[in-house]
Amino acid sequence: MPKLKSFRELMAGLSVTAMFAIPAIILDRPFVIYNATDSLPHGWYLVVRKPVYERGDLVVFPVPAVVRGLVQQRHWLPVGAFLIKPIGGKSGDVLDTKMGRCRVNSTDFGAVDIIDRRGGRLPVFSEARRLRKGEVAVVSAACCSFDSRYFGPIRERDIIGVAEPLWLEDCATRQAHDEAHEEAHDDVREECEMAKK
Repeated sequence: MPKLKSFRELMAGLSVTAMFAIPAIILDRPFVIYNATDSLPHGWYLVVRKPVYERGDLVVFPVPAVVRGLVQQRHWLPVGAFLIKPIGGKSGDVLDTKMGRCRVNSTDFGAVDIIDRRGGRLPVFSEARRLRKGEVAVVSAACCSFDSRYFGPIRERDIIGVAEPLWLEDCATRQAHDEAHEEAHDDVREECEMAKK
C-alpha cells in the first residue's frame, strides 16, 4: 500500500505540474515552478515579471549555458529546468571569488567549494571584477548554493521573473517526500542489480 500511495501522490503532483506547464509552454515562460534544491525552501513559487530587478529579488532564470552540460551530466536538475536565486549584485558592484570566498562589494556570501557533496569537481568563477551593464550576480548565503560563485554573473535579460512563495513544504512533508524518493531509487537500483545477474 505505501507504494500505491506514493504513486498516487506522484500522479497528483504531475497533474498539478502539467496544469501550470501547459500555459508556460504556450507563453514560453513559467507561471508556477517547484523548487527541489536545498538552498531554498522546497515548494511551489509563483513567477512574476517585473520591469526592473533589484538587489535581494529572488529571481528565476534558465541554467546558464556554461554549466548546463555539467548540471545535466550530474542529474542535478532535469533538462529545461530553472534556477531560483537572489540577486546579490548589479551593474557597478564588484563580484570577487578569488580568495575562496564569494563577496559582492563588502558582503560575504560564504565559501567557494571546489568539490560537490559526491566528490565531483565544481567549476569556479575565479575572478574579481566589476559587473558590467546588464549583468547581475545571483548569489545566496545558503550552504551549497550553486550560483554565480561557480558560473559567474548572468544577463539581467535572461531573468524570467521573481519567485514568490505559494506553498512551501513543512519538515514532515519534506521528510515523507524524501523517503518516497529514496524508496523509488532503491527499487531502480534493485532492478539494475537483477539485470546484471
